[in-house]
Amino acid sequence: MYPLRQKNDKEELNMKKELWKRVITVVVTCAMMASLAGCGEGSKVSKSASTWDAIKKAGKFTYACSGGYPPFNYKDDAGNLVGFDVEIADALAEKMGIKAEGVTTDWDGIIGGLTGKRFDCIIGSMAITDERKEQINFTDPYYYDGACFFAKKSSGFTSVGDSNVHKVGVVTGTTFAEELAKYDNITDIVNVSTDQENFIACDEGRTDGFVTSRFVGLEAPDNYGFVPVGDWLYTENIGIGIRKDDTEFLEHMNEALSEIIKDGTYEKISVKYFGVNILEQ
Repeated sequence: MYPLRQKNDKEELNMKKELWKRVITVVVTCAMMASLAGCGEGSKVSKSASTWDAIKKAGKFTYACSGGYPPFNYKDDAGNLVGFDVEIADALAEKMGIKAEGVTTDWDGIIGGLTGKRFDCIIGSMAITDERKEQINFTDPYYYDGACFFAKKSSGFTSVGDSNVHKVGVVTGTTFAEELAKYDNITDIVNVSTDQENFIACDEGRTDGFVTSRFVGLEAPDNYGFVPVGDWLYTENIGIGIRKDDTEFLEHMNEALSEIIKDGTYEKISVKYFGVNILEQ
């Protein structure tokens, strides 16, 4: 009797184990199906939502600039972000019925910040280049600019290619740095984070001069005594950078840009900072 009873106990235990295995399998399968269903729904939401939808919901768009590029974008004595780019951003946002919120970041990582969705666009005086267009889209140009070599008036230099010019400052990640590589007389390209650093380095004699936007150099404080030396190195179109997939946002930005140009808002801002309409220069 005892051996038979022992056998039945084992059979009953095995049956219970098998039953629990089936229950666990069913539960896990259901959980996986529910999880997949949830993921599918999440993907649909993600695909249907756009940056423009999120901007409208938030009532604002965020834009990035270096914050060290006067008079286009810089910090005032109170630490507020100000300048031409800032006022243009505000004017564009107003046309769209929303607000603009500026953030500052290092220039050499600004495109990565945009594609990584740390902000919605770049309104920071970015030149439109073929290389950059491979990574992001641009609006229509919102001004035209040119690169110039600046040095102290007392330097006696005739151009950036002057045989006595050896150390030249430039902001890291700009198109200006690429231009300097063409000159054999330049033995040291001094990379800095902002043009304020360019001004200081040249004033202290750590560089012979610097290359930057013609507008930025001309707006340098008078006490430095900087002057443009030689002809423009090149000209370029400046646009607002927007992610490749944000085509709807790009359309709204271009529409707003067209509106502020037509109604005189753009010219008013430009004349305030430069005395001329820099979109027509």
